[in-house]
Amino acid sequence: MEWIYFDDIATPSRIDGPSRIVERDDMVAFAQHWDPLPIHLDEEAARPFGGLTASGTYLLALRLRLIHDMDSQPAVIASFGYDEVRFLAPVHAGDELKLAIDFENKRVSASKPDRGVVTMRETLINQNGEEVLRVIDKVLVRTRP
Repeated sequence: MEWIYFDDIATPSRIDGPSRIVERDDMVAFAQHWDPLPIHLDEEAARPFGGLTASGTYLLALRLRLIHDMDSQPAVIASFGYDEVRFLAPVHAGDELKLAIDFENKRVSASKPDRGVVTMRETLINQNGEEVLRVIDKVLVRTRP
């Protein structure tokens, strides 16, 4: 793992992350446990909406998994939380989702100069180039040792 330290982050800038194909069995198993709505589990109930649809919670988890799959990722100490979480389009089994991270701004911590606060916009983009999820994440990132 190669870390992207606070010092290495230019704002604004973008890094493209990995992609993953949404597997039906994975999507449904997740929904059975965490978000058991009929549109996520029942083919017949989901038919009017284009078929089984991934839950928003699944997409948020997949976004995080893709961040952790990156060869280089920000040296995050903690997240302060998400803002502007937007589910922009439905996701179905077989869709390929790619991660993009936009570093929007940053500032050195006022109380601890060995770290800084970075605002990142994290987006999942499907195989058609359509944004399906967008999240603003404010994180605490280590400076270069």
